[in-house]
Amino acid sequence: MKTKFWILFITLFVAQLYLVSSLTISSVTSNPGEVQPGEKFSLDLKIENNLNQDIEDVVVSLELNGVNPTTGQVISSVPFAPYQSSSEVRIDSISEDDKENANFDLMTFSDSASGTYTIPIKISYTLSSNGTRIDDENLGVVSVIINAKPEIDISSEGGALIKGSKGKITIKIVNSGLGNAKFLSVGLKQIGGIQLTNSNKVYIGNIDSNDFDTADFNVFINADASSTINLPVELTYTDSRNKQITENKIISIKTYTVKEATNLGLISKNNTFLIIISMMGFLVLFLIYRRIKKKNRNKRNGQ
Repeated sequence: MKTKFWILFITLFVAQLYLVSSLTISSVTSNPGEVQPGEKFSLDLKIENNLNQDIEDVVVSLELNGVNPTTGQVISSVPFAPYQSSSEVRIDSISEDDKENANFDLMTFSDSASGTYTIPIKISYTLSSNGTRIDDENLGVVSVIINAKPEIDISSEGGALIKGSKGKITIKIVNSGLGNAKFLSVGLKQIGGIQLTNSNKVYIGNIDSNDFDTADFNVFINADASSTINLPVELTYTDSRNKQITENKIISIKTYTVKEATNLGLISKNNTFLIIISMMGFLVLFLIYRRIKKKNRNKRNGQ
C-alpha cells in the first residue's frame, strides 16, 4: 500500500514539475487587433522561460502552412505571409524565469476571407547546462482575426426640391470597402424645414463590396425652409463577422423657390398660359379677318 502511495506521489510530483518547467507564450499581441485583406500587421509573442536553467540559440517559428502541431499533417493554408522579414525569429538567450519578445511582420493575402485563423508556434533551443539541442517543441497556437470591413458612403440624388411643395429625396449608398454589408437599412431623422410624408426608414438588404443601391424618401419642403438643409442619416448593418454597426452621417440638400429653380434651369418654365393667350389672339385676329373680308364682299355686291 505504501509503495503504491509513493509511486502516485512521485508521479504527481514529476507531472507538476514538467508542467511548471517548460517554455510558454505568456502573451500575444496583434497590431491591429483585426486585420483586413491585403493589410500589413505585426504579431508580438512574449516567450517565458520556466525551465530550471538558461537556454541559448532560441528559434521561434510560425507554421504558416497550417501544420497540425499534434499530427504534423497540413490542415489548411493560412492566408498570411512574412512581410520584409522571415517566419522565424532568433533570440540569443533567455535566462531562467525571464521573458523575451519574438516580433513578426506579416501581411494578409488580398483575397482572404473573413474569419479567425490559428497559427501553430514551434521553438527550438539549446540547454545552457549541457548543450543539449531541443528541436521543434510545440508551444501551441495563436489566433489572428481577419475582418473584411464594409466602407459605406452616401450622397443625395434626384430632382430639385421646391419650397412649399412635395418632393423626393434619393440617397445613394455605395460600399467601397472590402467586405459586404448585410441587412442594411437607411433612416432619416426629422428636422426643421422638412417633413417626411412616408416612413422614415428604408430597408435595403445586402450591398456587396464595390456595389451600390438607393433609398427614396417622400418629403414636403416647408415654404420657410433654409436654402441648405443638413439632413442626419442613420445607417445600420452587420459586417462579415455578424457584428452590428450603426453609423450616423450628414448629407446636405438644397432647396429652391420656383423662381430660383426656373432661373437655374432646374425646372422648365410653365408655357401653358402663354400658349392659351397666343391661341386666343390668333382666334381674335382670324375673326377680325373674316369680318373684314365679309364686309368687303358685301360692298362689292352692293355696287
